Amino acid sequence: MGIEPETTPQQTTDPLPETGSNEFHPVTRVALLGRDYRGINFELLCKEGDQVKAGSPLMRDARRPQILFTAPTSGKLSKIERGKRRKLVSLQVDLDSSQDSHRFELAGTQDKASLRALMLESGLWSALRTRPFGNIPDPDGEPAAIFVTAMESEILAPAPLPVINSFAAEFRAATNALAEISEATVYVCHASSSSPPVDAAEKLLPVPFAEGHSSGLPGVHINALCPIGFGGREVWHIGYQDVISLGHLLLHGTAWMERVISIDGPAVQNPRTLRVTPGASIIQLLESDSFQGPVQILSGSALRGQVAMGSEAYLGARHHQITVLPETGDHSKSSRQATAGVLIPTDELESLAPPGIYPVPFMRALQVGDVDRARDLGALELVEEDMAMLSFACVSKSDYGLLLRNVLNQLEGAG
Repeated sequence: MGIEPETTPQQTTDPLPETGSNEFHPVTRVALLGRDYRGINFELLCKEGDQVKAGSPLMRDARRPQILFTAPTSGKLSKIERGKRRKLVSLQVDLDSSQDSHRFELAGTQDKASLRALMLESGLWSALRTRPFGNIPDPDGEPAAIFVTAMESEILAPAPLPVINSFAAEFRAATNALAEISEATVYVCHASSSSPPVDAAEKLLPVPFAEGHSSGLPGVHINALCPIGFGGREVWHIGYQDVISLGHLLLHGTAWMERVISIDGPAVQNPRTLRVTPGASIIQLLESDSFQGPVQILSGSALRGQVAMGSEAYLGARHHQITVLPETGDHSKSSRQATAGVLIPTDELESLAPPGIYPVPFMRALQVGDVDRARDLGALELVEEDMAMLSFACVSKSDYGLLLRNVLNQLEGAG
């Protein structure tokens, strides 16, 4: 099952050092980024200068007010940055020394209603994503399947298994809970060379995938195990570190105030793995690094990351690495556009296409905005990250992620 390996991410079963080791990198400012949550009309529940606790609500979705976004740490809300049309860019918190956390009431029984209510109250519901469209699911929604992504496609990102093994009790508690929030089967998708701690059951199935350049993407797992098709059904997915965060909440009643990330890239002289606060300031994480010449800093990987600068120079909600690239202007993140360039069919495009996708006709449909053709060729199973390899390999320098999003927005509006 899965795709054959092209380049295999390094896996190890060695546990991480204990929390509090010198691998934790403190920062003084963190942020929630508006771009991490598409389709959300944020309603603020606080104002600049307010003191907040880790896990306390900062914002909610004005359209679906049950969906809350909570503080990643304790401190003072120092800045609310807005962009065009008052769109939220970032909500920034200056840390204090208290490390005070909001404590959540844990229900005596972990049934569907109480688990969903806890995930909503704690802000962890926002870690779930849907296919199609890549949205936060409706609180009353019912998926056809839930996918836990317990493997990694990005070569320089931290290997998931050591992180999971360091929080085995939390991971196990959370996967058991995810099996209770709906009637759907939960698939824990992991590398074939590793076995995460899962209490396999009728509705909770670990599934191995061969390792390779895109094998850790949810789209690959969805295509193999529960294709969406045109029937209007929906599946959900969640990353392994968000699963650990849910498990921490279930076992301890508080938010998990750490993430495990790597700092890497060709411009980094000291590649390393760190524990950091969620949403940490990337500038502060890189303050000990020196670079030769201009660089481009990304939250995420070189292929699928987002440019981190100004008010968005913070670790993204679903990113496990920070990548620093020499600024050459050639095939950089900023050089690709949502425009139609010359598309030359090659064997490379065929080898890099997401499973089930015929790349050349699909890419042409995206370039010309043929919504019906793109849907028929599989657009509903994909989001931007699935198109990163094709964007990089295509000589047109088109950003097929943006082109796909344009199509998805039209399909979503027509639904």
